[in-house]
Amino acid sequence: MELLQLRYFCEVARRESVTKVAEELHVSQPSLSKTIKNLEQELGVVLFDRVKKRIVLNEQGKEFYDKVSKGLNLIDSAVDGLSVTPDSENGTISLIVKAGQCFFPPMYDLFCKLHPNIILDVANFSLMQRKLMTEYDFHISASMNTYENVEFEYLMREEIVIVLNRSHPLAKKKLLHMSELREEPFIAGWRGSSSNTLMVSLCHAAGFVPKFCAYYSEMERIFRAISENEGISIIPYDSLKDTLKEHEDLTYAFIADPGNYRLLKLCWPKKNFESRRNQMFREYALNYFADLEKRLMEEKQCVFHNNCITHKEYILEYF
Repeated sequence: MELLQLRYFCEVARRESVTKVAEELHVSQPSLSKTIKNLEQELGVVLFDRVKKRIVLNEQGKEFYDKVSKGLNLIDSAVDGLSVTPDSENGTISLIVKAGQCFFPPMYDLFCKLHPNIILDVANFSLMQRKLMTEYDFHISASMNTYENVEFEYLMREEIVIVLNRSHPLAKKKLLHMSELREEPFIAGWRGSSSNTLMVSLCHAAGFVPKFCAYYSEMERIFRAISENEGISIIPYDSLKDTLKEHEDLTYAFIADPGNYRLLKLCWPKKNFESRRNQMFREYALNYFADLEKRLMEEKQCVFHNNCITHKEYILEYF
C-alpha cells in the first residue's frame, strides 16, 4: 500500500467522482480507477458503492476514510513542522474568508510584508463550495455554529445596526430598542446565514418572533428592497458603513440591547501536530483583530458594557 494510493482514495471520496479527480490531478481516468480497485483488492473490502455516475463511500469506506484522512493530515503537518522554523519561514497557508472581507486586504498586505516567504492562498467562493472547511488551514467566519474536529478563537466584536428607509417613522431616532421593531417586516440574507441567526436571537431576547418578508443572498439586493420600503434589516456596521453611505435614501440606527454585535472568529482543523507557520499566522490574526476592534471602538467613541457596545453620546438612552 502506497501513500499516493491513499491520497487518491481520499480525493475520490471527497469528490465522489473519479472523472473530476482525474481532471484536477492531471492523471488518466483508467489509471485512477485501477489505483482505487487495487487498493480495495489489497484491503480485501469494497470501499465504494457505485450509484449511477457517482461513487460514494459505503460504511467500511467511511470508517477507512476517517482514519486515513487524519493520518495524512498528521503526516503533512509533521513535514510542515520540519520545513518551517523561526529562521526559515516558507510555505503556503490556505484560508477561507467568509466574514469581515473588508478587513482582510490590509491584514493580508501587512502579513505578507512581515513574512514574505509565506504565501496566503485565499479560496474563492466556488472552491469554498466544493471543499470541506477542514481541508483548509484557517477559516474566518461569523457563524454561530460549532463543528466537529474544528477549533476556534474569537477575533473581534463587530457592531450591527438597523437599516431603514429615511421615510420610515423610526428613521429620525439614532438609537433603537429591539422591542420597537416588533411589528416591522424584516428583510434577511440567505436562509441559515449567521446574520439571520443573530437577527432572530435579538428579536427573541426582546420577546417576539421576527416577521421575515423576504430573503436575498446579495447585500445590494437587501439595500434595494429597503429603498423600496419592503422592510428593514440588520447588518454589520463596520464592514458595510461605506457601502451604506452610497445609498442616500437609507439611514441606520444603533441597537440599544445587549448582544448588539457579531463575533468574527478564526477556525482551524484539530490536529495532533501544528506547524510553526500556522502558529505564527494564528497569533498574528488574533493580535491584528484585537487592535482593529480597539481602534474602531475609539473612533466611534464606544465602550463595552453589560454585553452591549454602548455609544458614549447616547449612553443615557441605553438603560
